Amino acid sequence: MANLILKNLCKSFGDVVAVRNLSLDIRDREFFVLLGPTGAGKTTTLRCIAGLEKPETGEIRIGENLVNDWSAANRDVALVFQQYSLYPNYTVRKNLEFPLKSRLRRLPAKEIGPRVQKAAETLRIAHLLDRRTDRLSGGEMQRVAIGRAIVREPRLFLMDEPLSNVDAKLRELLRSELRGLQLKLGATLVFVTHDQVEAMTMGDRIGVLCEGELIQVGTPYEVYNSPHNTFVASFVGAPAINLFDATVDGEKIVVVPEKFEFALEPATRARLNQVAGRRNIVRVGVRPEHVNLVAQDGLAGTLYGAEDHGVEMILTISVADHLIRATSPATTRIPVNAPVQLAFAQDKLHFFDLETTKNLAVA
Repeated sequence: MANLILKNLCKSFGDVVAVRNLSLDIRDREFFVLLGPTGAGKTTTLRCIAGLEKPETGEIRIGENLVNDWSAANRDVALVFQQYSLYPNYTVRKNLEFPLKSRLRRLPAKEIGPRVQKAAETLRIAHLLDRRTDRLSGGEMQRVAIGRAIVREPRLFLMDEPLSNVDAKLRELLRSELRGLQLKLGATLVFVTHDQVEAMTMGDRIGVLCEGELIQVGTPYEVYNSPHNTFVASFVGAPAINLFDATVDGEKIVVVPEKFEFALEPATRARLNQVAGRRNIVRVGVRPEHVNLVAQDGLAGTLYGAEDHGVEMILTISVADHLIRATSPATTRIPVNAPVQLAFAQDKLHFFDLETTKNLAVA
């Protein structure tokens, strides 16, 4: 296996900049997730690493080697696509053998057999080796596609949204299986997704991309709890973070005078003064799990809607025409339009600059 270093990578398609000055240092044996919405530049970055696209500027290093001018075949990386890319008329065995019989490798038969068997047993598809791939389920086909990458024993695994074509329950199972497989193989793996649940549950670290720019790199905990700007804050987390613009008025936060305002606790006031400086208008962020229902002395609102997720309720509360989402125990039963009161866990509040959108605590 090997580490991967990207330095000031740039890639454009005509007037469209797909990747802009992207720099990354992915460690050996790390499960690294590139997360972002459609069009963020995730797949283009992956294709540049694989050698399927050539960047205009920047460096790509795999291990100790600068590979910008190397062909895709010579980079010794395995790419698993969103589409399974299997030969439907071949058996599982022949699909797994295929990359080992290429002109570049041409392994002897005595090596091919054990490699195929080992990969099949690792992925629990050994009983399917003699079945044609067009007779497999979606989950089985995805395992075969991953198996084709494993048998090569590459220096680097690249995966482009490999779980997006399977149903939700199977996707959950494959997430844990893929993470366990990466640990078992001791592999360096770069995983592309737009699904923040996949990123949070699978990655050692996450790189958040937006419009070709790398916004933040960190562990799932760091990205969730210390987002660098409002884009990261709103993109990571489900249900999404609550954001509202507010005036800092001495010892209180005012969103709508008299209707949506609350006193600042001394520790919160000191923290806000420290990060906001002379700013008197900020964007406040609070995650739904840090919004609490209280019996008295809270913000007055009405229940706008409720979603029963089984393990918890997700409540939408209207406060002065602002919709605030809160999580609550599954036993919570409040009728729609009923009056409620809420309070924020103030040590969990985030404050963002209104113009730059940056988190004032980490800017």
